This record gives sequence, structure tokens and C-alpha cells, in this order.
Amino acid sequence: MIYPFFVAILPELNPGKVPEITLEQFDELAVAQMGEKIASQLDGKLPFHAEIARFEAYLAYKTAMVRASRLNLNCRFAEPEEFYGEIDFALSALSTAAPAEREVMLDALIWNKLDDLEVGHEMDKSRLGIYRMKVAMLQKYASRDEKQGLENFESALEKLSADYLK
Repeated sequence: MIYPFFVAILPELNPGKVPEITLEQFDELAVAQMGEKIASQLDGKLPFHAEIARFEAYLAYKTAMVRASRLNLNCRFAEPEEFYGEIDFALSALSTAAPAEREVMLDALIWNKLDDLEVGHEMDKSRLGIYRMKVAMLQKYASRDEKQGLENFESALEKLSADYLK
């Protein structure tokens, strides 16, 4: 199957920017361009998905180690099959970041890994699967409302302090 036309009509994605296409629109376009059987492979059924799963497992492993250390827990974690230096390198920044910043940093690590996996796949299904994952990541942030988030946070703090003062 030839994918260059489909790849060419997709809007550019940039970290931290609201995507010009939603995940639902991408999925509809994928089905229209490639058919339902092939389009369904873009959501977790391509070889690069296994590599991303191993990367995210290592990320979860290192995050759990940092949390256990911070809480002075003596936990034994199963060693992952592979090690990723970029995660180890970013660990010090991750361990001191606020939760919202940490989520952005973790997603940036995944985004960069997707960029690495994209090399050599400019016009094939892997490129489209990576594009789909990036749209999903960006859409997650686009749906968040900072004002509502602050209101929810302040409400939770008020409830916690009210419960504490009882």
C-alpha cells in the first residue's frame, strides 16, 4: 500500500501545541485512506509498539524506584529486560519536579523516543502509528483547562485542611 499521500495531508505536530487534528478525526481519515483492517493496526499492533511498551515499562520501573526511595520503602522491583540511558539521565530532574511538570517531562521522554523510532519510517504504517500516538499525547493536554485545574486543586486543599482541622 502507498502511504505518501496520507502522510502528506496530515498537519504537522509540535510538542506543547494543540493539534490541528483530533484522534477521532485521524482515525476516520485513516479508515478512509487505508481501510479499517489496516487502520486498526495503527493502535498498538505494529512492531514499534513493542519497543514503546518496553520503554514505558522501564520508565515506570525507574519512577517506582524514585518514589520508593523518597518514601523510604525497601521495595524489590523486577529488573526490566532493557535499560534506557535517556531515562536514567533525566531521573534527577524528574525526581525534583512538581507532579504536573513531571508528567510533561515523562511525555517529552516518550515523544523523543517516538522521534527516534520514526527515523526511516517517513512513508509507512509505523510513521502513521507514531503520528497517532503523538496526536493522543497532545490531545490529552489540549482538553485540560488550567483555570478548572486550579479550582479543583484549591477545592481539594480546602477539603483536606477542613478534614485535618476537625
